[in-house]
Amino acid sequence: MLKSIAVKRFKVAAVALVLAMSGFALPAQATLVLDLDPGGNPQECGTCGIIAGQTFGWAFDVSSPIRIGSLAAWDSNAAAFGRAVEVGLWTDSGTLLASASISGGSPTEASNGDGVWRVESIARLTLVPGRYVMGMTFFDFSPLIQIGANWTTIPEVTYAQTRLAPDANGGFVFPGVDAGFGDFFGPSLLLAELPEPATLALFGLGLVGLSLAARRRRMV
Repeated sequence: MLKSIAVKRFKVAAVALVLAMSGFALPAQATLVLDLDPGGNPQECGTCGIIAGQTFGWAFDVSSPIRIGSLAAWDSNAAAFGRAVEVGLWTDSGTLLASASISGGSPTEASNGDGVWRVESIARLTLVPGRYVMGMTFFDFSPLIQIGANWTTIPEVTYAQTRLAPDANGGFVFPGVDAGFGDFFGPSLLLAELPEPATLALFGLGLVGLSLAARRRRMV
């Protein structure tokens, strides 16, 4: 009798939990850490070099840990890159944490701005509070730089400054110099990995099961 009651309670709890999780507000896919708003003017660099390119990027502060699953590069007006570019994530002291080669054939992530993000997955890593730097190679004519567009970040991230590597045609290197202007954007961004509702539901069901098992042991 007691076993039958426990089973019924488990079924009721399981159904309630699944229904609750099905309306949970977390999205199932990744979220852009930084996204551009509509506006701005896509322009060629013109002085970045045509052989190795020049690295531009941005520094940002993380206030609480975030989980990263992909790197991305801005593709203005969804026009495919003329060539592949290198995208990297560094500590503020210049230690490379992750990098990826992104091209016009890379998958896209939708943007609020006038274009899309080209993305490539990396080994997942957690960024603890501190300052980090993103960077991406640009060449004279590709990809286009978005001038004058505003941007939005997730609450855990604050945009600090635009960065560059000082040497044109210097290739993919740490952009450690403050560019001295704030209206340039296009080099790269992060995708934050969030748990899917189904994963949360399964986790919750497991907790319910453990709770009922413990109760049954007490009743024996």
